[in-house]
Amino acid sequence: MLQSKRVLILVVSVLILEADTTTIKWHSAGAPFGSPSAWLDDYLPCVHDLVVFPDYYPAILPLPTEVAVRGFQLPRQGALLLAEDSTISLATGKGLNPDCDSDERRAVLKPPKTSKWFDPSSWSVQPGVGSGNSFSAVPDLERVPCDDEHVVISSNNGAALSFDLENVQYLRLGQLVLAGSSISRTYLQELMRRELGQLLFHNAQDVYVEYYRGELCGCHKDYEHLIEPICHNEESQCEQPHCVAPIRPLGSCCFLCGAMMTLPSPDCMAANRQELLTYINSLIVRENLADELQVHVDFVGSKQYGNSLQAIILDRGSYTERSIEIMHRVESHRNETPVLHKATRLEVKYAGHPYNPNVSFASVLLILFCVVFVGVVSIIILAHYMPENPYLNRIPQWIHDPRRWRWHHLDMRHLRRNLLFNRFDDASAGASPTAAGSGIDRLAVIGYDAERGEVRERSFNNPMFEQDEMTPETATATAKLSLPKGKSDPCPVVLSPNVETGELDSCSGGEEQELTEINLESSEAESDVEAETKE
Repeated sequence: MLQSKRVLILVVSVLILEADTTTIKWHSAGAPFGSPSAWLDDYLPCVHDLVVFPDYYPAILPLPTEVAVRGFQLPRQGALLLAEDSTISLATGKGLNPDCDSDERRAVLKPPKTSKWFDPSSWSVQPGVGSGNSFSAVPDLERVPCDDEHVVISSNNGAALSFDLENVQYLRLGQLVLAGSSISRTYLQELMRRELGQLLFHNAQDVYVEYYRGELCGCHKDYEHLIEPICHNEESQCEQPHCVAPIRPLGSCCFLCGAMMTLPSPDCMAANRQELLTYINSLIVRENLADELQVHVDFVGSKQYGNSLQAIILDRGSYTERSIEIMHRVESHRNETPVLHKATRLEVKYAGHPYNPNVSFASVLLILFCVVFVGVVSIIILAHYMPENPYLNRIPQWIHDPRRWRWHHLDMRHLRRNLLFNRFDDASAGASPTAAGSGIDRLAVIGYDAERGEVRERSFNNPMFEQDEMTPETATATAKLSLPKGKSDPCPVVLSPNVETGELDSCSGGEEQELTEINLESSEAESDVEAETKE
């Protein structure tokens, strides 16, 4: 029923010779039998391992020509495909994994991947090449097998074969090559009804097979009927276009950034398609943009809307509007080519200017609000610590002075200004200008004033603001000038080079007496409390 892979080489050679008249779609989905991604925990079986299939394996698994394992634990439902020259060695030979480090002595296959027939990611235009939208100018409907294309489902790579024909009413193709065998339309229709065919093609009960041999205009007979089933698998993978007004070519599921041209073509002559493609490529080469642009020209057939010739020009990579410039030149010099010169209903569409869709209007407003908020807070802080600035004085004082805030639930009247930095100001900063140059000042006493009933809030001498020492004569003259008129200093200042800052002299006796009185009073009060406690 299924011939060997040598027949596949012969059939592929014939198909390559026919490449000038038809195209080929290759099945490119699924992990091969010898790939770690096809096995659980990425563990390949060695010679002494048992290959374990899942209980339900709805696919056909082609085995390599040489397999060396301990045995197989087959599924309840599934199928294996063996070539005529296949060899299975049990516990002898060279296995897929030379390191037998498994204690369980078994390797488990993963469940097979089922490929959708109308999924563009299941097909490629070259054998052995992974699927993907590497050439985005090709519409999605042309990335699945066309109605007159040859379809090759190879078993050489050892990947599980399983297709889902969901939303497929008519399976249209030019020829099917399955595991090296050319399948006729009658046999393929009969295979879908059998048990083996149901493992290969799922949901194939009401599917009708049709073969076409080059009598179509475009890729599909009626493309409008295939947009919904194909785009159902592709729209979730569409990227958001980076342009203002993206275009959507005929047969595409995603919006694109570029330019497109459509003109009616009832006869669908291949010479017209080749002439337009050659003319556009010549303009691109003339502008040295072959590495920056991509072009696709093909027919689009429809009984409802008529046959059209469509040309698509897109930028490679990011959108730079180079495609729009080339399309403008094609439109303005349309008389240079007979195909465009004879066209009566020429329609051209251009995408808009580039823009970043990730930056919305709300995000821009949020950024502006944050910038304004940071600026206002910075100005308020400067106005609080730079009150002498003539420009910052224009700011109302109640904005940056907490003492002027009127909150009924908080008593802000006793809030002092500069709570932290008062202790670190220089003690000589408030002195008279005549005493500013003294090398040493009297130690400020911080304590309780018994006469006024308040706490003194004077800062200590900050060593960071130390100034140069002066001679004893200069210091004595400075001290005299700092005294009020009519009064003399009972303790003249006589400094020696060995005087240390911060020591109390005999002139501070009055202040020491006040502190002593406070201590006595507090001690007497404590003694009374102790006496009452003893009683």
